[in-house]
Amino acid sequence: MMISCLCASAQQFRYDANFDYIFMNSEFDRSHNVFEKSGTLHAARLTPLIGMDWNQGRSTRHSLRLGVDLFKNMGEGLPAGDVFHEVVMYYRADVPVRLGTFSAIAGIFPRSFTEGVYSDAFFSDDVRYLDNNFEGMFLKYKAPHFYADLGLDWCGMKGLTRREAFRIMSSGMVDLFGTDIFGFGWAFSMFHYAGSQTVRGVVDNTMVNPYLTADLSSAVGMQVLSLKAGPIVGYQWDRVYDENTHMPWGLEAVFTLQNWDFGLENTFYRGDDLYYYYDKYGGDVYYGEPFYSWPWEGRSWMDKMSFYYQPVISDYVSLRVAIELFFGQRDENCPVLYRGSNQIASLIVNLESLLKK
Repeated sequence: MMISCLCASAQQFRYDANFDYIFMNSEFDRSHNVFEKSGTLHAARLTPLIGMDWNQGRSTRHSLRLGVDLFKNMGEGLPAGDVFHEVVMYYRADVPVRLGTFSAIAGIFPRSFTEGVYSDAFFSDDVRYLDNNFEGMFLKYKAPHFYADLGLDWCGMKGLTRREAFRIMSSGMVDLFGTDIFGFGWAFSMFHYAGSQTVRGVVDNTMVNPYLTADLSSAVGMQVLSLKAGPIVGYQWDRVYDENTHMPWGLEAVFTLQNWDFGLENTFYRGDDLYYYYDKYGGDVYYGEPFYSWPWEGRSWMDKMSFYYQPVISDYVSLRVAIELFFGQRDENCPVLYRGSNQIASLIVNLESLLKK
């Protein structure tokens, strides 16, 4: 079937690459490292890809890619062969449907395929960088004033001690009133952490975040002036060691202000501890920022304030320099409101964007 498609349409050889560099220094001694440990992430990644594109008729576009994810922590001193992090290989199809485009992808592919907005409670910045690829399949539909996707990320194959793990994800956005000013969106994640050949247990971690947005950027003549707000609701259950299910929830608001390439982004959360089993499972189950959890009972709050500089260099080069400050409720384990900071510098070069010009 694929041979007939190739013969019936012109094939195009493709190559592209992504380069990512990040420096993130974390300092949390002020809060006794209760929520996050101090340290430095300093790493570079290069993902070269080769492949082929071809058309089916006048509409459907097929793509095949094969490459490698090269990753290196600075100063780690590992042999050269250890920089080969993982293989990247995927098939993608793009089909025009009605007013938009339906896309499907399967294999090992960059997480940038999804254009959804996920709270830091779902994925932290370092997880987004270190876990650069999804392994599974994704579907998405994109049209003017509407976007939706649904996907499966297989995070762990069952082994002797390795536990089976997968995540079903969905996100979307619809512009309200047919404009780009007000919108309704959602983010959903169901993470299933099962047992291994030697370890019993199944842990469910489900979160959903419906939210409303207001984007007044064009109305006031600024690069960005937006507000995103909504509840985050969880469902968590350790099926072997806990008879009860837990449904923590809270409200989150993200305010962003940017002009002349300088910006301020403030994230405020007030509610329950979203990671009920964090002390037991940590990052094996919870992939978000640890600040959405705390070592005391009851509801609490946290605030993340980011000051950044993000110049528009080109469509294929992205630079961001930022300082992130974290605040939260004072407690005997954390006697100060100011919890610590991240200093971040990141550079992304996307050769694929350049080749499309």
